[in-house]
Amino acid sequence: MSYKKSKIACIILASGNGLRFDNSKSKLFYKVHRTPIIEITLKNITKYLNKDSIYITISKKITKNEKNLLLKYTENQLVYGGKTRFASLKQALKNINSNNYDFLMIHDAARPTFTKNIMIELLSSMNSKKYHCAVPASKVEDTIRKNNKSVKRNDYKYYQTPQVFKFNFFRDNLEKIKINPTDDLGVIERNKNLKIKYIEASKENIKITTKNDIGTLKKILNFNIKYGSGFDIHKLKSGNYLSLAGLKIRCNYQAIGHSDGDVVIHSIIDALLGANNKGDIGTYFPPMKKYKNISSVILLDEIKKIIKLDNSIISNLDCTIICQKIRLEKYKKLIRKNISLLMKCDEKHINVKAKTADNIGIIGKSKAVACWTTIKIMNL
Repeated sequence: MSYKKSKIACIILASGNGLRFDNSKSKLFYKVHRTPIIEITLKNITKYLNKDSIYITISKKITKNEKNLLLKYTENQLVYGGKTRFASLKQALKNINSNNYDFLMIHDAARPTFTKNIMIELLSSMNSKKYHCAVPASKVEDTIRKNNKSVKRNDYKYYQTPQVFKFNFFRDNLEKIKINPTDDLGVIERNKNLKIKYIEASKENIKITTKNDIGTLKKILNFNIKYGSGFDIHKLKSGNYLSLAGLKIRCNYQAIGHSDGDVVIHSIIDALLGANNKGDIGTYFPPMKKYKNISSVILLDEIKKIIKLDNSIISNLDCTIICQKIRLEKYKKLIRKNISLLMKCDEKHINVKAKTADNIGIIGKSKAVACWTTIKIMNL
């Protein structure tokens, strides 16, 4: 994609009341697939833009936990919004140094599912330097009447965000305007020399307005949900510790393996690869000299890059560790916590179970340890 991330500032408008959704709670923190809507939006936007170029307008009613969530996706650039969209834009722009940016992107936090095609078209259009702005728009397909009289559908368009503008052009027009526009294009639409690039909007790029929209959002996201499973087993020998989920569990055993023999991480790797149709762990890490005794955490980090895990949301990760004599019950919480750190996801999305083999087979004879992992992942 031919654009410089550092030259685009992005304002995410997230300070509205959302009264049509639910008076008791902000719609942006309503969870779909166990993930707040605004986090889906921010995960999506950070695929294309750097965190230090993202500015988020927030409500004064925001909680500390909600603030901390947003700070994962911006470099402390949270701005209290105004009473209107127009006022919030002005507040955000005061915090942005225009000398650092060529373009300004504005996006509704309540549109979590804008598509890759929209983003590519927007940015490539502005990069051509032919236009003052680029906006997603679509033709009106339904019949429209005004005061019981038909009007020409071709005279109307549906508009979406994100919208991209030449930074200084937008800022200068914003300072001059006296009306209160209902959308961002309204700030510059009265400029006689305005050149707009319309790109094809997407039906997937819905705006969450009422609770009725949640069902549609789930259907869109369901197309991107994948499942994977992974299994790993290693023989045991006498030793001082067992590597599990990147931790060294003190015991009288040690896994025999080409790497550190961490069955938890190895099974997680295979589950991730399975969910993304990317083969198995042996495809990427054959028994070569450079992987001898390597930490499995390093292997996991490499796989996360390959499958672009930062662009995904883990809805559920479930590990079952099978070991006979090493009692893991007291370590389950620690293992769960470390998996959450390694996977950069909330502990509530992770479950760890520890079982014995009831003295059956190689595991039951304390000659091996195994782990089975299943994962539910949503790719954005």
